[in-house]
Amino acid sequence: MTVHVLLTADNHLDPSAVQYGPKRFERKRDFQRCFEILVNFALENKPDILLIGGDFYDGILPGNPTRAFVAEQFKPLHEKNIKTILVSGHHDTPRSVEQGASPLAVHARSGHVYFIQEQRPTSKKFNFGSETVNVTGMSLNPSLPADADPLAGHEISQDGDINIFLTHYPIEGFDGYFGQEVHIQKSSIPRNLQLFASGHLHNHQRKMINGTPVIYPGSTERVSFNEESERKGFVWLELDKTGIVQQEFHPTPARPMETLEFRVAGDGSLTRQIEEALEKRIDDEKILRVRVHGKVTLDQLSTYKRSALYTYAQDKFFHIEFDEEQLNVLTMVPLESLPKTTPLQELDRTFQNLLEKTGDQERPLVQEAWKLTVAKLQEEGVG
Repeated sequence: MTVHVLLTADNHLDPSAVQYGPKRFERKRDFQRCFEILVNFALENKPDILLIGGDFYDGILPGNPTRAFVAEQFKPLHEKNIKTILVSGHHDTPRSVEQGASPLAVHARSGHVYFIQEQRPTSKKFNFGSETVNVTGMSLNPSLPADADPLAGHEISQDGDINIFLTHYPIEGFDGYFGQEVHIQKSSIPRNLQLFASGHLHNHQRKMINGTPVIYPGSTERVSFNEESERKGFVWLELDKTGIVQQEFHPTPARPMETLEFRVAGDGSLTRQIEEALEKRIDDEKILRVRVHGKVTLDQLSTYKRSALYTYAQDKFFHIEFDEEQLNVLTMVPLESLPKTTPLQELDRTFQNLLEKTGDQERPLVQEAWKLTVAKLQEEGVG
């Protein structure tokens, strides 16, 4: 007998989206729409288990409209007897007592989902026909030191017919793992599990480690321009005692994001040059970033009107932003080098200027302060 599992993570529901201005709520809806597609897929295909690997919410205080939307999604899954199991990640785990409980705990209290909020491996067992599925979950622990391995020293239960581990951490060896953060080492991956699933890395990836298939489903919507070339979606799995029998990646309609690298070339209006480049990429569904590169004179720079570009692009793209960090201005006026002085010389100059503005009564006090300051600097070896 096979067990059907739907795997997702990093849904990031209810992001701030303040940078999108009047389209803020439409951008928030993008994230809901992608999750809604996953739920509709689940209702149609009826998996035994839905696994959600952390960062379900983008923060620990999602708005009430989003909470209500999520409750409406979880209820029909529960009514179809789909077991929904969640752990929390970097965004939806409280980092202090003052921040209270994870918003996932509210949904768990409804009885519609199972939230494994423990920050150590914790198991839940489910029976599907003749098979016992043991799901071990571990939510993120934000208090671990940067060099910690959250699985170090823990025994992982494998007393089910099918054993699954669910968490939210970077794992050594995957794209997006940089090493300078809390992470799970390859050697800590339990041997011969049927599935080890994790959230945190937004790009869908799979590797075999210690005889265990390790999967990141990736995020369901693009969160940043780092993800503009990545496919977004969720994973359908069929498992038996031997491991993964079948695996399918199902894409979601994530909003397109693109970076336009614009390099200044020749004379003429910079604004008009950029408008001509934008005309070739018009798409009112797209989020576009324009990175402007090159060296310009002050006269050329005066032809760069960002406000005019925003006006030009407002109905041609969903959103546009400009990055001018690599735009350098040439100056025809040579910069004069400053005279070389020592700290004590600068101190003397400062106190001399101060004495010129000081009255007779305060002059002895300023002179004494000057003397003590010089002595202190000399004690510290400052010349």
